[in-house]
Amino acid sequence: MKNQPFCCIVGCTFLALALVSCADKPTETTTEKAPENAQSHFVLVGTYTKKEGHVDGKSKGISILKMDAATGSLTPHTLKEGIINPSFVTFSPDGNFVYAVSETGGDVGPSGTVHAFSVNPQTQELTKLNEQISHNYAPCHISTDQQARCAFVANYVGGVVAVYPIQKDGSLAPASDVITLEGKGVHPEQEASHPHSVILSPDERFAFVPDKGADKIWAFEIDYALGKLIPAAQPFASVHAGAGPRHLVFHSNGKFAYVINELDATITGFRYDAAKGVLSEIQNIGTLPADYQGFNACADIHLSPDGRFLYGSNRGHNSIVIYSVNETNGQLQLVGHEPTRGNFPRNFMIAPGGNWLYVANQNSDNIVHFKIDKTTGKLSHTGETLTPTPVCLKAK
Repeated sequence: MKNQPFCCIVGCTFLALALVSCADKPTETTTEKAPENAQSHFVLVGTYTKKEGHVDGKSKGISILKMDAATGSLTPHTLKEGIINPSFVTFSPDGNFVYAVSETGGDVGPSGTVHAFSVNPQTQELTKLNEQISHNYAPCHISTDQQARCAFVANYVGGVVAVYPIQKDGSLAPASDVITLEGKGVHPEQEASHPHSVILSPDERFAFVPDKGADKIWAFEIDYALGKLIPAAQPFASVHAGAGPRHLVFHSNGKFAYVINELDATITGFRYDAAKGVLSEIQNIGTLPADYQGFNACADIHLSPDGRFLYGSNRGHNSIVIYSVNETNGQLQLVGHEPTRGNFPRNFMIAPGGNWLYVANQNSDNIVHFKIDKTTGKLSHTGETLTPTPVCLKAK
């Protein structure tokens, strides 16, 4: 792995400015999370706000919806305008802050950006704290550890992953680490490295980066004191050629992990060695009906809170694929497919408590609600909420 000139010039400058390490953030949070049986939650919606080559963005910014935990309904609550393409967003662990990427290209500036906001506890309105550059174009994913020490960002363009210490006031310090990944694959969309997410292991010792372009899942040990990603003893796990790994999820028992592959509509299951941070493949299974012949690109993946069922989104077939999980050996068995009642389902969310699943249909401007049958894993359509160009859903 080596840095490209852009990252070397810009990254080194900002590394020198990063005065706060990830470990400097206090480990305790100021507000407890709402209990899972609370009657309402708030749902953060990442969106596209401008027309790009792959999407006709229609939104005005970041939306916050109110969720009724009893009925599953979603109602508009607040809107934060003025951020370009806040496609991926997340709450801080205590819900007091929001972090968002601004997924932009060279027509907007020399780099994408990453934004920090405080959340008004009474109104849920967002107030911007600061922003940092993402160190390349099209930042497409942001995550934090549960002690709110660091934010981790994947840039789709340039193979760049960046780490940002989270300061005591919730703002983001300049990047403390900027890494450029290298690799390519056999598919036309694999001309270079395209990291699509940064997912932490259950104990948060390791960070895993599914790389759509390189057909690898990169593995790093996290040095929170320095805010650095250190290549793990086994620096990556490979998937089959042309798969295009995108998002990853760990099973609640800590023994298994699953990655959804965008390009060939498959899910790869792994056995996970938590002591070494090693993923070992155990299964590869398709996400589409056997007779489907049209375009498809997989997007998101989630497990039910009880670990019994796995769900993935199919853009093109426009469905959520459902599997049961053998919690002894990690094997998946197909349960079925549920139409998303919209076009191009991007990310989706299982609500706290595991009763509801919500799908962001990016190209039909709707978030569709489903009730989860906790016995069978199947989904029942219960309603929808109109939202312009929704991408990412996160709840607190």
